[in-house]
Amino acid sequence: MRACPSRRAMALAALLAALAPAVQALDISNADFYRCVQGDCRDGQGTVHDMYQNQMLEGVWQGSKTIPGQRYLVSHPLTKGKKYEQFYGADGLMDRGSQIRGFGAMNIVPVFTGTFGRMDHAFMRARLAVPYEGVYAMGNGIEYRGRFDYMPAKGMEAGRITMGHIIFYGDKVDLEDNSKETGLFVSNSAVVGGGVVMFMPARPDYMALLQQQYHRDLQLAVSDFKQQESEKAWRTAFAILGQVALTMAGSSGGGGGGSSGNRFAMDLVSGLMKSATAPEGSASASANTDPSTRLIQLVTGAALGKVTGDSSLSNSLAQAVATGIEKSNAAGK
Repeated sequence: MRACPSRRAMALAALLAALAPAVQALDISNADFYRCVQGDCRDGQGTVHDMYQNQMLEGVWQGSKTIPGQRYLVSHPLTKGKKYEQFYGADGLMDRGSQIRGFGAMNIVPVFTGTFGRMDHAFMRARLAVPYEGVYAMGNGIEYRGRFDYMPAKGMEAGRITMGHIIFYGDKVDLEDNSKETGLFVSNSAVVGGGVVMFMPARPDYMALLQQQYHRDLQLAVSDFKQQESEKAWRTAFAILGQVALTMAGSSGGGGGGSSGNRFAMDLVSGLMKSATAPEGSASASANTDPSTRLIQLVTGAALGKVTGDSSLSNSLAQAVATGIEKSNAAGK
């Protein structure tokens, strides 16, 4: 029989699961997450350090992205020099190969090896590559061999962190005990990103609870996304107001720059507030679903024309609006 520490280490690893993203389109151009450590990581052969997951990925790149069908090698310091193959599809998502599932204590490295399916994560508004069929080796002598599925979870707030439950049907094999158990298993909690998966035998009551929670979360996510869209619209509004104020203050032909700027600002604020509170079924209720679109409508030429008849100032305001939107988008990244 196996000594206990390795399984205790896996339990600890579940609690310390890395906040790594699920496998998504791989674009290594973001310097905040990826660093080229060798070769040409834009259009050529190169090795990239994934600083978020502390992994190395080497292969041929095109436009700082993976090439469909090309072989890539991934490794982690805890894999002690061992490298795993990965192959990506035309959509930039992994098709097949090995995914290091976070990392644990005592040099235990869980790895899934097999094929990946596609799944639209309802709570992230993103398409993911998720384990489909293969072997999940936990690194402590336990392997799950069979078919996998992924059930999205909302987490604390939709659109913030990728979370989901992993469901498995097949053989749980204990290599050290030379034993096998066939059945349905499910992760004992929602898995964060590409973190460690701890399976337990599925029970009818637990599966029913997951199903009910999923449908409840779908309803709650609608409110989360509406709030996020509204917050984004107001961030843009504040950025625009600041730029408009500067433009009005520096205008020599605005008929009282400060006064015109104040009127424009309040027209914008009033329009946003009223569109946000329009009752269902009213003429402006459609704006409730997309406050960002409503904001753009409010600051287009029609709105600018009401501020002043000065074409030069109108052009300056249009540029101020564009600058405000650009600054807001940059701040929101």
